[in-house]
Amino acid sequence: MPTVLLVDDEPANLELGAELVATEGYKALTAPDGEQALRIVQEHRPDLAVLDIMMPKMNGIELCRRIKTSPISYAMPVVIVTALTSQEDKLKAIRAGADDFLTKPFDHVEFSARLRALLRLKAIHDRLESSLATLREMQQAREQLLVRAVRDVNGPLNAISDCLQSVAAQQHLLPPDISQKIEPALFCVDMVSSMAGDFANIMRLEQDKLQIAYESLKAEQAEAAKEQPPT
Repeated sequence: MPTVLLVDDEPANLELGAELVATEGYKALTAPDGEQALRIVQEHRPDLAVLDIMMPKMNGIELCRRIKTSPISYAMPVVIVTALTSQEDKLKAIRAGADDFLTKPFDHVEFSARLRALLRLKAIHDRLESSLATLREMQQAREQLLVRAVRDVNGPLNAISDCLQSVAAQQHLLPPDISQKIEPALFCVDMVSSMAGDFANIMRLEQDKLQIAYESLKAEQAEAAKEQPPT
């Protein structure tokens, strides 16, 4: 169940917002000021925040900026609710990272629609993050497997090759039927070593494919994220 954080210093507004959020089937968390809101963000990691712009201690724009600059909440959509119509105030909110606006008094249907749209975007972001983490784990597992496989194959092969070459140096002392088997044995060792090298190359190609997929997902994530103007 998605969680929506509502921040407003007016208890009546928090109560109304919580009712609307619950009607949509979401869980509502409320805070009367920015400081408490930041604690909730740290502890509960909500999926979306709706912030009133005019609050004591910390206004909605500053709270939005802190949410968007935190590594644990930078991707959380933020809606700024304001009775102000100043274009400058909206620009400040955009620079702080706000994803959307609602002007008081707002329509309840519009409020619900905006929440649904932003929560869909957040869900897409979360799936991308999960896919990226899975790809990274697969890359690391393949790297470890490749290193271990090459080591486990080449180590014994090198030991066998060294032993056979030592025997080959003294093959004039061996019976002919044994001496004749040394060269084919060395050839087989070289062939298996070559196969191990081919296997390593195939693994590296697959690793490159994973890296391309990883970079593609990262690019898709960046494209999906709303670009924030510089502060």
